[in-house]
Amino acid sequence: MFETLFTPGLDTASAAPLNEQLQAMLRGAILDGRLPSGRRLPATRALAERLEVSRNTVLAAYDHLIAEGYLETRQGAGTYVSTDLPDTSLQVRAVEQAPVTGLHARPLKRPLAGMPALDQFPIDIWSRLSGSVWRSATESQLLYNDPAGYLPLRQAIATYLSAARGVVADADQVIITSGIQQGFHLLSGGVIAPERAIVLEDPGYPGMAAAAATLPHPLHFTPIDRDGALIPDIGGPVGIFVTCPSRQYPLGHTMPLRRRLEVLEWAKAQDCYVLEDDYDSEFRYAGRPINSLQGIDGGKRVIYSGSFSKTLFLALRLGYLVVPKDMVPNLLRQRMATDSFPSISNQMLLARFIEEGHFARHIRRLRAVHKKRLAAFLGAAATYLNPWFEIPASDTGLHIVGFCRDGAELPDDKRLAIIVGRAGIGASPLSGTYSQCTPRQGLLFGFANIPEREIESRVKELAAILNQQTGF
Repeated sequence: MFETLFTPGLDTASAAPLNEQLQAMLRGAILDGRLPSGRRLPATRALAERLEVSRNTVLAAYDHLIAEGYLETRQGAGTYVSTDLPDTSLQVRAVEQAPVTGLHARPLKRPLAGMPALDQFPIDIWSRLSGSVWRSATESQLLYNDPAGYLPLRQAIATYLSAARGVVADADQVIITSGIQQGFHLLSGGVIAPERAIVLEDPGYPGMAAAAATLPHPLHFTPIDRDGALIPDIGGPVGIFVTCPSRQYPLGHTMPLRRRLEVLEWAKAQDCYVLEDDYDSEFRYAGRPINSLQGIDGGKRVIYSGSFSKTLFLALRLGYLVVPKDMVPNLLRQRMATDSFPSISNQMLLARFIEEGHFARHIRRLRAVHKKRLAAFLGAAATYLNPWFEIPASDTGLHIVGFCRDGAELPDDKRLAIIVGRAGIGASPLSGTYSQCTPRQGLLFGFANIPEREIESRVKELAAILNQQTGF
């Protein structure tokens, strides 16, 4: 059986690393049933010899699939396909990892949480490309009015997402937006029947809840647990369920494979769509980002959304939806009836930025910078903020959660966020992310946009301010 599975073997001439090729091979075999739950896998040394690769290559592939929930280890007995997969798991094909081919807001009263390292943005490259793009602009570009957005940018996004996130899509399925909230409005007007409900996570992104409240659909919420969003149970028809499986906002939980498959099975039974908000999945600092829910689904029922606000800068205001093919005509009609087509200027520039490899290099640089800043912030917080906050360890994202300790006599977290801003640290109130569930008091601390050399001094200053407020 394994001889067939591992034939013809790994492609040493491919640009994709060997361990990622092996991950894709095993993941696909698990999802389409060739490797059933409970099947024992070959020992790492034996498989390495069979594939003629280093044992570390096999170890890396196994470790990643264990982290994703596809595999499990049994002490003294080896590695097995996880027995925690639903018996009725969807028969979907895994996505091969294809290689990637080729600023300032108005003055703020206090720093923003959840921003990337803006001091690392390559303004010189962006400026040079801007001049180049406009010097070579054609008349057809100046008259470009495609309601889906600039085709070269859509092609670049589809290629990038296939390689980086396992998204199943071509350029015709990508629709450029000004961000996820505009995309939400397009979906509401284009594909969701008015009587069908919108379901959001609770807690969740306040901007999404505010946008949903303006729409003509019933609005419901589903709580979360350590595995992310619970399966909605609202007692009525659902049109779309919005979830952040890669990193739940705001608490940061990653949805394991079992829950992901349950969500897909539920959506199929409900005959509804899932909107996957993948808002900052690029920033995972221990191992590779886990593949998208859309990729597991095969692009049939999951709509994938993302933006460049977290990877580049907030004022760019460019995002995208990746939608099922049969949904495209309705969404384009909705776009033409509202704002006709998106502005092309920044789309042309961003397409060139991605095509020439600058975007991929920028992401790699940000991961390294953010990882150091995260470690510095967590270390400083453990030293100075422990009397007031419980801060769980984290290895993802652009913010960390600090839960207010009982008995710390802190002001409410809305006022607390303003106080934290005085120390030059971006923070937003955790309680503001809750809609119907009982809110918890805490803060979302931004760390990524603080120079590493300044983190300890700012956290120390915050501790001094809090000490004055609380008397610790």
